[in-house]
Amino acid sequence: MLLTGMLLLSILLRRLLQGVKQQWRKRVLNRWRPLLMASLYEHPESLPQLSRFDLPDFLALWNHLHASLGNEARGSLNRVAGALRVPAAASLMLRQRSFERRLLAVRTAGNLRLATAWDALCALLESDSAGMSLAAAQALVRIDAPRAGQLLIPHLIGRDDWPAQRVTEILREAEAEQVTELLVKAVTGASPERTPRLIRYLMEFAPAEAAPIIARQLASPVDDGLLKVSLQALNDGNELESVRLLCRHANWHVRVHAVTALGRLGTHDDNTLLTGMLGDSQWWVRYRAARALSLLPGMTVGELLRIKDMQTDRYARDMLHQVMAELDLQAGLKHV
Repeated sequence: MLLTGMLLLSILLRRLLQGVKQQWRKRVLNRWRPLLMASLYEHPESLPQLSRFDLPDFLALWNHLHASLGNEARGSLNRVAGALRVPAAASLMLRQRSFERRLLAVRTAGNLRLATAWDALCALLESDSAGMSLAAAQALVRIDAPRAGQLLIPHLIGRDDWPAQRVTEILREAEAEQVTELLVKAVTGASPERTPRLIRYLMEFAPAEAAPIIARQLASPVDDGLLKVSLQALNDGNELESVRLLCRHANWHVRVHAVTALGRLGTHDDNTLLTGMLGDSQWWVRYRAARALSLLPGMTVGELLRIKDMQTDRYARDMLHQVMAELDLQAGLKHV
């Protein structure tokens, strides 16, 4: 009974505390949102004092507006933040124990381009938390993009927990020419298990620089993982001969990506090779070969039917039948 009573009391206190926090947040937003919105049009002559108790909720609102508005409006928000001594407060928050407050301070430092926070942000770049380290990376890029680029690329190699989409967003804020140069150097010296990730980033920023690297991987393969990524990224018809050879690779995962690349880049003459792949021992290879056949330039429904009727392998016929049914369904849905 005593334990049950203590548990109920704990739940009640937690709910009461949550209610108090919500009311406090509402009061802060009601006080500061109109002032911040008004500052976008005219810098206020005077501002109320920002208490340390209101600071976290104020910064959450300020950063939200910063992310939602254009450059001119951000300048107005930064002037208000300066008048309220937010830069000094954010610098202190970077060293607090609370994870949420430090994360809020990191975002604030980046949006303010707070150069004095550089060392603290570099330390947080090493955080075990992917969210914290990525936020620190973005803040560093916003403060000094050329200097930050030198720091970020080594982390791209070692941080498997950084989502590729977030990394791409951050790199887009850096200087494209510098990022490309650093990525090319990183790809050249990276281990086989790290290279695929870097090739994907390089394709995002500089497909022309990525092309010769991909060509080398296809011509002299050293790792199946690299081959798969290179085939996925390939967008150059000059490498078709290498792709055709890889359709016979011992690893069926590589064969899947090779026939898919043929469907994307191949010529009508590749129909013979792809027709042969319909008899592959792996279902996914047969399926991708059938899809690739349907995508070849000049391929018609009549020719697909002819190829299907010529097959003596039941699995090859069934696969072409399935893909043609999917194409019919897709065509029907487009007209709904």
